[in-house]
Amino acid sequence: MSAPAPKGYQREAVLNALEIFRYAESQFAQASDDASRAAATAFNGCLLLEAPTGSGKTLMAGMIAEAFAAPDRASNAQIVWFWFTPFATLVEQAKGAIKSTFVGLRVRDLQGDRKTRGTQSGDVYVTTWASVAAANAATRKVRSGGEFVLSLDALIAELRADGFRIGAVVDEAHHGFATAKEAVRFYRQSLKPDFTLMITATPDDADVEKFKKAAGIEHLHRIRVSRKEAVDAGLIKDGIKSIAYLAADDQKALVDFAATALADGWGMHQAIKQGLQTAGIGLVPLMLVQVANSNKAVDEARTRLAALGVQESKIAWYTADDPNDDLLAVALDERKEVLIFKMAVALGFDAPRAFTLVSMRGAKDTDFGIQVVGRILRVHSHLQGPTLDKQLPELLRCGYVFLADAANQSGLVNAGEKINAIQSGLSHVCPFTMVVKVAGVNEIQVSHNGQAQLLSVPYTPSVWPAPSPASAANLGAEGAPFAGESPAWQQTGILTNLVLMPPPSVPQSAGAPVVVPLLAGNRRFALREGVPRVYRSEQSPLSTDDLLTCIAANIAIDDKAFSAGFRQSVKVTRQTLDLFEGSEEVQTMNARLSDAEIARRAQSVLFDADNLDPRDLHDVLLARLKTEYGHRGVDTDAVGIEMALNRIMAAYPHLIRNAARTCSAKFKETFDAAPLPEFVELPAGVKKSRLNVYGVMPQDLNGPEQAFAQLLDADTSGTVEYWFRNEPRKPWSIGIVMPSGDRYFPDFAIKVAGRVAGGGLMLVETKGNHILNGDNTVDKVLAEHKLYGVPLMLVQDHAGRFMTIKHFQSSGRNEQDQIFRIENLAGY
Repeated sequence: MSAPAPKGYQREAVLNALEIFRYAESQFAQASDDASRAAATAFNGCLLLEAPTGSGKTLMAGMIAEAFAAPDRASNAQIVWFWFTPFATLVEQAKGAIKSTFVGLRVRDLQGDRKTRGTQSGDVYVTTWASVAAANAATRKVRSGGEFVLSLDALIAELRADGFRIGAVVDEAHHGFATAKEAVRFYRQSLKPDFTLMITATPDDADVEKFKKAAGIEHLHRIRVSRKEAVDAGLIKDGIKSIAYLAADDQKALVDFAATALADGWGMHQAIKQGLQTAGIGLVPLMLVQVANSNKAVDEARTRLAALGVQESKIAWYTADDPNDDLLAVALDERKEVLIFKMAVALGFDAPRAFTLVSMRGAKDTDFGIQVVGRILRVHSHLQGPTLDKQLPELLRCGYVFLADAANQSGLVNAGEKINAIQSGLSHVCPFTMVVKVAGVNEIQVSHNGQAQLLSVPYTPSVWPAPSPASAANLGAEGAPFAGESPAWQQTGILTNLVLMPPPSVPQSAGAPVVVPLLAGNRRFALREGVPRVYRSEQSPLSTDDLLTCIAANIAIDDKAFSAGFRQSVKVTRQTLDLFEGSEEVQTMNARLSDAEIARRAQSVLFDADNLDPRDLHDVLLARLKTEYGHRGVDTDAVGIEMALNRIMAAYPHLIRNAARTCSAKFKETFDAAPLPEFVELPAGVKKSRLNVYGVMPQDLNGPEQAFAQLLDADTSGTVEYWFRNEPRKPWSIGIVMPSGDRYFPDFAIKVAGRVAGGGLMLVETKGNHILNGDNTVDKVLAEHKLYGVPLMLVQDHAGRFMTIKHFQSSGRNEQDQIFRIENLAGY
């Protein structure tokens, strides 16, 4: 089977490439030394063909390779091609395409057919960089010879000796090439191709520049094909529509976006299937489902598809770990309507039957977006023809991507813009090399300002990586250390006598009491006389039965909360973007609630109360909800009530917290904390404090706490009698039980003159503005100690003044209230 008749733009691109390669070959034929041939290669031996997926990149590359391998009037050059694919999974796909399409190319097996006998121009070895350039010799066995086969390096050398040129076709694999040192080393030192043809659907100028430098290429010819040319030729679809789902911030986590995207995608697949039948086109479309890289992702997708009514026999899947179905077979087998795959398979996989793709994973990368688009961009041969594609309804002239994560739409939009940015363009022969006869011998020189040199000036390829001035003297021809050379620190013996000694141990007498000595430079600061040492702290009750009963009775299940138990969907905005035209459509639709997310949220609410057994809390809440169902005359089973409870807890987590706050205040207990220490040990130079109970400034204060402590010490009104740092979770600390059951320890305890409540003791907490409405701050603002009352919460404003904090029930937020005054402490 010969190659199909090329489209106009394909023919132009092929002829342009052949013109450049044949010019370089004409110089090769006149050159007699390696440096000259290297110059011809560096300036006219490398091409980059940029074209959208589906526009025939492989066809054009094969046509170039085939035509250049055939002798023409100007040259009888013979060439053997090495064709590199980006992934091992695409090797067989490339081999199949070459065998079925190009009669002038012959595929050979790199594993078992490494011999020169019988080699002919147009032979092709298909492989990957990893197979020939891995750092581990065990994974690149082709570099080793055997009884019947040559090593790859020897094969290349013998092919050159027999007069063959070496060519490289690099399919997308130039991305990241510069960072793969083994690949660069193989390319420059072993393969040393005379001609390199790169093909890509994801051009990246930075990658191209890195490839040029790494490969030692002076001038890279770029031949570009625009999307419009491929669309006009009927090879790729008119457009790609990206569908994403937007929900309100407070509803996002409740929506099952994956199920919504999958259901929407399957609905579109069915519509396309019906559209093809109506148009009289005998083709069953294929829906692609791209899942995350987790082990259970494929099984989860199959379960979701089954719930949509998709028969198991219609589902295929392929991952590197579980290649259950052959990709090439699935592309042709119309009994399969869904293919589930993971990320890596997206790169280069051919599926002309595919119209829809559902993406269940995150991918904001533009180049990966191009690959995703490419999987559904091709037009199947059944839909191609001079007029057929223009007669089709718009439904069948577009591809559709359904996104479970709306944030990924940016990568696809950027992909569309990048594909659109490729404008058609041909290249021209680079005139910087010329054949010059020096002393009767032909030499290819690199001209400067169009002038040749009268003396021999051999071309020298650039060094990679480029050596720094300090290391240039120690680098070999390819920028690597000379063989056998040791690093400088090994040569000088700097580390020869380095010995790591263990720290000295401190002997201890068995059974002797441990006495903590006063550290050098420290001193002890005694508690002021007359200051009470014992204060009251709080704890949750040992028995939680009354607390649980109270919570179940006080949870406010009103009509709105009760209705949430029946809710199964939420309204979202369905946003459709045309990736190439930029148009946008929005509409409202119902999206399914995520049972898994709702269950997770409900469980989080149950575990929020540290002092309660979540199972006991679940049981009393379930019993309360059953009672509500009975009073409202609603019949349901145990599963229905369980799901309703989960939905209520997920939608209204504050209901349990509010009930727990009321009940915790009622049932928590107070007890005498341990006495304050008689002294504290601190460095002798510690800052003194006028009113602190130890006469010194504590060492563990943050910025706002230090500012407040200084404010207390500066009181001259007599309001502050003394104060101390209320350290968290010490035996002598004052704790307050919060609704969660956890205890909260306000930063300061202050003895306030004239204050009656709490025996005159007031608790104060300072907060930073950035956590004013943090997870626990609301609970702390509303917390109340049974003896000492509600702690005063303060925050500094932009001017550094301390402001009191007030909780506003209507908004559920904490806000600054008024300027704090020390003189008002007794009244707060």
